[in-house]
Amino acid sequence: MSTSPQSPSQISKNIGLYSAIAMSLSGMMGSGLFTVLGYANLTAKSHFPIAFLLAGIAVFFTVYSCAKLSATFPVAGGPAGYIVSTYGNGFIAGWMNIFLYLGFLISTSLYASGFTEFIVVLTGSYFSGFELKLIGGALVFVLALVNLLGASIVGLAGLAAIGLVLLSLLAFSAVGISHLNVASLDFGVGPIEGIAIATGMLYINYQGFAVVSSAADSIAEPKKTIPKAMYVAVLFVIALYVLVSFVTIQLTPIVVIKSNPTNVIGAAANILMHREGFIGIGLIALLSCAAAVNATIFTATKVLGVVVTEHANATWLSKILGQSQMRRLLISAAIVIILVLGFPLEIVGKMASMAFLLLFGVITYGHIRIHEQTSANVFLLWCGVVINLTLFIFLVINGIQSNPAGVIVLVIVLMATYLIQLRYQFIPMLRKGEVKR
Repeated sequence: MSTSPQSPSQISKNIGLYSAIAMSLSGMMGSGLFTVLGYANLTAKSHFPIAFLLAGIAVFFTVYSCAKLSATFPVAGGPAGYIVSTYGNGFIAGWMNIFLYLGFLISTSLYASGFTEFIVVLTGSYFSGFELKLIGGALVFVLALVNLLGASIVGLAGLAAIGLVLLSLLAFSAVGISHLNVASLDFGVGPIEGIAIATGMLYINYQGFAVVSSAADSIAEPKKTIPKAMYVAVLFVIALYVLVSFVTIQLTPIVVIKSNPTNVIGAAANILMHREGFIGIGLIALLSCAAAVNATIFTATKVLGVVVTEHANATWLSKILGQSQMRRLLISAAIVIILVLGFPLEIVGKMASMAFLLLFGVITYGHIRIHEQTSANVFLLWCGVVINLTLFIFLVINGIQSNPAGVIVLVIVLMATYLIQLRYQFIPMLRKGEVKR
């Protein structure tokens, strides 16, 4: 099994620890904080962002698992490489990596839908609903073309955008803290079920921590650098998200949150800095959404590359896609555009969280099977599996009760990827009498 579609001689290992941390941050500092915070707050019914904190704690067990895997198997392709490392190059790895690819496309559609939500914030009712969806689709198409300029351009654009977003959130938090009345702070929390569902919804905000591992073949000392980058970036983002969401929730009346759950931070900025703050946060959110679309569609295409090059039974896919990066990007963009046109933001957000909760649960369970090779603590790995699957179940139940469309689509995607893998791996082997456990 090759570990990268490129040979070592083609790649310069010029990414150090600080650049690796920045890459991991760029994978997490997406639009989720801007777009999902209001829905999560209404679900958790809490004035303290306990769901953000719990989501960070939940993902940290997965970070531990992925960090250990990276230290032992520093392969390119991000989580796709972990799946191959833990399950081998067989049926489960092929199935899960195709599903992982689609999971990243669902995430991309979430960020594109978030972009259109903030177009509404800044322009009011100037565009119709259909026109907004077309704008989201156009954003995906344009940024797919930008990806053709190469990984270095994608990385530089992402780092510049995330740097501005980070500085803006820190400034917003500092101003917000100065306006808080300590005596009136509310630390009340809501029902356990609501908090669990909100925790699952917010999980998507942290799933990008593994983006850095997709560049393992360009990182100096990847066995040491990647785990450190993951830990530092996740701890920083947990602290930042809890801080920003706490300030936002404390400043924003519940009636305002209910009236516009997709722009709660903008409402808080309007309270703090009036119209200028409101517009400023809206522009930063647009930038954040665009950067997230840019990064996730790039990562999805990298995962697709792993599927094509690492799995012997994916020759059918390589015939369709060929070796053309443009074709892979355009096909990925087309799938994302269909999702943007077909589903509203809240449904797409839950779909993305459900997909990655399931995927990281599968990766961590696979890690248990080979834990002796990585020297990982089995108890911590089991905690990761149980937490991921528990949150997944809560989101599925909530989705069935509130709006089953997202759950139905996710099940269809799971079954479709299973049948695809069955068709192109298991059935041909069965016909030849070569099936092995």
